[in-house]
Amino acid sequence: MPYEIPTLGKLIADGEKDIAYELGLQKLPPVSVEQALNVSFSSQVRDLYDHQSWIKDQIIPSTASDDETIIKTATYEGVIRKQATFASGPVTFTSQSPIPAETRMQYDTNQVYQVLTSGEVQNGEVTVIVQAEEAGVAGNLAAGAVLTLLSPLPGTGSTGAVTESGITGGADIESIAELLDRLLYMRRNPPVGGALHDYVIWAREVPGVSRAWAWDAWHGPGTVGLAWLYDDREDIIPTRDDLKTMEQYLFCHKHPATGVMVGKPGGIEVWPVQVRLKKLDLSIRLT
Repeated sequence: MPYEIPTLGKLIADGEKDIAYELGLQKLPPVSVEQALNVSFSSQVRDLYDHQSWIKDQIIPSTASDDETIIKTATYEGVIRKQATFASGPVTFTSQSPIPAETRMQYDTNQVYQVLTSGEVQNGEVTVIVQAEEAGVAGNLAAGAVLTLLSPLPGTGSTGAVTESGITGGADIESIAELLDRLLYMRRNPPVGGALHDYVIWAREVPGVSRAWAWDAWHGPGTVGLAWLYDDREDIIPTRDDLKTMEQYLFCHKHPATGVMVGKPGGIEVWPVQVRLKKLDLSIRLT
């Protein structure tokens, strides 16, 4: 049976009765030193109850816990909060010469990008690798998106187009809800270095990945099927670059907490499972 914490009003009323009884009175005077002391003491007792309730919510991380409690507990147990990452990718300009590094350009959402490296001119065009100046999923751009140079360059067109592979890799800092979910999943499924649930743990360590599922013997013995999604993106399905990133991460990566190199056991083949969205036509009737 849960304990019911008394309200401040009940604490004050009980205190009045106790003090009046000890003083041999039927009732305390409405304005008196005893009344003032009782209200003050009852308020402090209520604060202690509130503090105990807060402590209770911090002992076992849950949705009632403070953000700091969840972050620190997760870090202590080896589940490191994923930080925001920068989007990057290729953009093609018409140009007579390579574009200098750190050249800045802008998308129409005010996202600014800088040139990291520039290729050589081929057939009057040059492809550069750019990176968003601000980390986050907002830096991702689909193929065909147009970027405009912030400062003109002699012999170079003022606009360039994102190539077929897109500008990808940008992810927001992990939400507290997702961090808590990863922490609870790992507590319920302790890592053992290659069990089926380890692939879910590893996949969800990759920036931007919000959900993952794994299946044993997907294509026979020694194979694992793995599916994952990016819920913060407009298109939550993994891209070809995402598949490569996941493949490399599962093969070998530094543990986020210890820095020790870990990865899938030798001889295990991981098959990416294609996720298909099932659209539901919802109708809402108000009564």
